[in-house]
Amino acid sequence: MELKDLNNFVQAANEEQLKAFGFLGQWMMENVPRYCTCASKCNQNCELAKALGEALATAGQRLQGQ
Repeated sequence: MELKDLNNFVQAANEEQLKAFGFLGQWMMENVPRYCTCASKCNQNCELAKALGEALATAGQRLQGQ
């Protein structure tokens, strides 16, 4: 799976899938201070982590637009 596949999935996701992504995104935002404690800040510098964050944000925006 490539990064574009993740974005395509979110763009085509149904409401239930979007809600799951939204829940995951909210959970990740609330728990980053607890779980991402590495000095390299991989959650900010890793291309895959950034892509996941963008996909989760897109899912949230789609949910709010419905």
